Amino acid sequence: MALKYGLAAWQQYHPRDDAGAPVVLCFGDSWFWYPIPGVGNLCDRFLDFGRGQSLDICAIGVNGMEIALPGKAMLNDLTTFLQWEAETVGMIVVSGGGNDFAGPEDLDPLLRKGSGSSAGSWLRKKAVDKLFSDVRKGYQRIVYLRDIFCPGVPIVTHCYDYAHATGKGLLWLSPWLKPSFDALKVPQGLRCEIVRIFIDGLAAVQLGLAGTRYHFVDTRGLLSAGDWANELHPTREGFNKIARPFYAAFEKIFPDRVGKPTWF
Repeated sequence: MALKYGLAAWQQYHPRDDAGAPVVLCFGDSWFWYPIPGVGNLCDRFLDFGRGQSLDICAIGVNGMEIALPGKAMLNDLTTFLQWEAETVGMIVVSGGGNDFAGPEDLDPLLRKGSGSSAGSWLRKKAVDKLFSDVRKGYQRIVYLRDIFCPGVPIVTHCYDYAHATGKGLLWLSPWLKPSFDALKVPQGLRCEIVRIFIDGLAAVQLGLAGTRYHFVDTRGLLSAGDWANELHPTREGFNKIARPFYAAFEKIFPDRVGKPTWF
């Protein structure tokens, strides 16, 4: 059982021939790549689901990846992996969309000066509609590639949770939400509601795509304020809480190979 980050690392990994372990591909952003020791990410939590030599996980993506425009290198790696592992991949888990509206370069164009009582008035509707149209196209691209190389394989997705614009960043990285709100002087009482609009919009995209081989795990409302290590990333216990509802999908798809971890 192994967790490998990046296509190059996967190339060098040779699973045990007698293990028969299905491969889980995790494609996406820092919720799969979060680098802080002792905290980990969702991939680490998924690996805990496996019993013995029962799951192999490959994470393809990068911190800050946007699902609408992941970049040609990421799409090449995704396509190459699905082509190689068409017969062995058993599940594709995707984490994407949060970075598409986080950070001043993405968030600022979505905001405008609004009224003191309406969160929606602080948003540029056409820009927000285009954001979610582009996010949807990004997910549809993954569905398209799945259908070409491994059409029977389920895709599992999520929608993050309601982040708090606390101003807390990560190491040398600036916060992703508060600077944009501060620049426009968005009232404190509306900031959480604006974030909620974005997260609910992402959930609506997922619900619109959900079907027999596309499973949406609703992760909204799982985290308390203390479960956030910074504006965008949970603590270790926070990631545990996010991972728990994924277990049902893993158990359904790999019923003989997963078991609840001690932290469940």
